[in-house]
Amino acid sequence: MSAVKAFLIEPMAGTIRPVTINLEGSYAEIKRLVKCDMIDVVRVSGFDIIVDDNGLDDIVPCLTQVAGAPTPIAGNLLVTASDRLGELADVTDTIEAVAARFTIVRPMLRPVIVVSERPGVIAAEIVRVEIFFDRSAPKVTEAVEA
Repeated sequence: MSAVKAFLIEPMAGTIRPVTINLEGSYAEIKRLVKCDMIDVVRVSGFDIIVDDNGLDDIVPCLTQVAGAPTPIAGNLLVTASDRLGELADVTDTIEAVAARFTIVRPMLRPVIVVSERPGVIAAEIVRVEIFFDRSAPKVTEAVEA
């Protein structure tokens, strides 16, 4: 086998898409997809999720919760599988089944605006900002040609 099927979750875009990882030169390709210099592998529910080893050390605009994982993960996620020897293998689950196990969590800001009308002046001001969390599964997209 010279290549394996995996799925790339890009939380900032809110998407999951199929990718093919060529086994020759796979480390460089994985780092390019995850967009990092150092990778780590989180094993959850039969998947090997390749992540940025330093992802939670930075300021992050969103996190991804994984069903069965004790903590959220930051950055792009490469969902892979492994064989009995621990080598990369095809993910056999459907992309929809994989997407359903992930929840992207984004903080959202809602400004509360008050309009004051005085003779000859109409003004608006932000009196406070409400913060809430948007939680959604990644949307399935098609593979992108390299």
